[in-house]
Order: sequence, then C-alpha cells, then structure tokens
Amino acid sequence: MPIFVYRFLFLFLLAFSPFAKAVFLDEIQVYDGEINEPGEFGLEIHANTTLSGQTSPSFPAQRVSQGGVRITPEFSYGLSKTVELGFYLPTIYTPDYGYESAGYKPRIKWLPIQNSETQPWALGVNFEYSVLNTGMEYPRKAAEIRGIMAWKNDHWSLAFNPVIDSNRSEGQNSDWVLNYQTRAIKLHHEGMITGYGLEYYQGQSAVNNIDPLSAPKQVFAILEIKTPDTFLNGMNIHMGLGYGWDSGDRITFKMIMTPKL
Repeated sequence: MPIFVYRFLFLFLLAFSPFAKAVFLDEIQVYDGEINEPGEFGLEIHANTTLSGQTSPSFPAQRVSQGGVRITPEFSYGLSKTVELGFYLPTIYTPDYGYESAGYKPRIKWLPIQNSETQPWALGVNFEYSVLNTGMEYPRKAAEIRGIMAWKNDHWSLAFNPVIDSNRSEGQNSDWVLNYQTRAIKLHHEGMITGYGLEYYQGQSAVNNIDPLSAPKQVFAILEIKTPDTFLNGMNIHMGLGYGWDSGDRITFKMIMTPKL
C-alpha cells in the first residue's frame, strides 16, 4: 500500500468521540465525491442487519439492533452541477415489533470542488434533517452537518467525513455532538470486482468533551462489485462486514445497491 494511504488513515484515526445517544442504523456509509449530474435522478437501496449487537433497550420501546433488518431507499436528484437533493424513507423489521416505517430524512449536498482527470480532490458538505418514529432513535428529531473530503485516482478512492449533529426535539439537549468516519478503497478494473478496502466509524460526544479512548468503534471489510449487464442490469453493489468494540455493535452486515434508472 502506498505510503500516502497509511498517512491518510493515520491522521483520521487519531481523533474524536463516544456515542451520546442511541443511533438508528439506517445508513452506514462514507460519503465520497460522487454527485448526480444536473437533472439526473438516482436511487440507492441501503440494507443492513446486526448479527450480534444490542439486546436491551436504552429507552422505552427502542427497536434494539440485534436481529433487526433495516432497508432504506434513498432518492436523489441533481439540482445543479454542485447541488444534489436527497430523501430517505427508512424501514425496519425487528422480531418484537415486525415490519415498520421508521420516518423520513431529507438532505441537500453541496460539492463545489469535484475530482476530475486533472485533479483528485473533492470537497463539500451535506445537510440532513431527520424525523423518526417512536422507538427508532432518541430524541426523534435531529439535524446533521457532514463534511466531505475525498481523494481519488485510478488506483485508490479515499474519503473522510467529520460529522456534527444536534437534537431538534423540543425539550431535549440541543448541544452539537461530533463523530467521524473514513475509508480507503483499492479500485479494481477487471471482472465483476470494482473495489475492496476498509471503512472505520467512531461515535459521538459533545464537541467540547472529546474522549477517543472510550468511543464505540466499528471497522468494516468492504467489497464492491458490478453485476453483468445481463444480470440486474449492471447494478453496483457495495458490501461490508463490520466488527465493533468498546460498546459498539459486535457484528454488522451492510449492503448498498445502486440500480440503473
């Protein structure tokens, strides 16, 4: 692995913070420099399940992670060359509560710097507001600001997302909290496999009280493939198997499917 990749990972694995609230795992993803073209519609289907994780609720009627299956269609539209709109409709199945709608999440992405053949960097920000149903997350409403820093060439795709969010439910603590995620993908240009690598996620804490040693952590082994045009119309599929520690969910499987529209 090139030395700059080690430096990238080292810098971004040094930081931040523990979880401050129960988080609904509808989307497990590191944002990179991808953005829809103006007028282009997009669809991603996020699916994940926790094979070994939380079994006791941390607030009344919480849908605990272990045994749950979460499926979330994400619709997107390119409003301009640098602005993309998105809308999530998360759903969940749990053994105790069955299949349920989980709420909704609109978002807007602004990516003023985009990578190209002449320069590898992409920089931007994504704004998201979530309104979830009872039992999914506590508090139910939240605002999120996600930074996007990405670097890509013919061989590697690197990305880092510092994220701050705040509770928006009335009567709840609205202080901003911090988390981050980062990834390194080795690109592959032959056959069905299009990439493989690692993603790392670290949890939330108040921005003025960072304690990285006690933070829940997860690392995912990633495999990306593209099916043949004769099967699923050449769908891109991103898969990951994650291992968590320091109070994170122990074993999680995730998949993101991007069909052609």
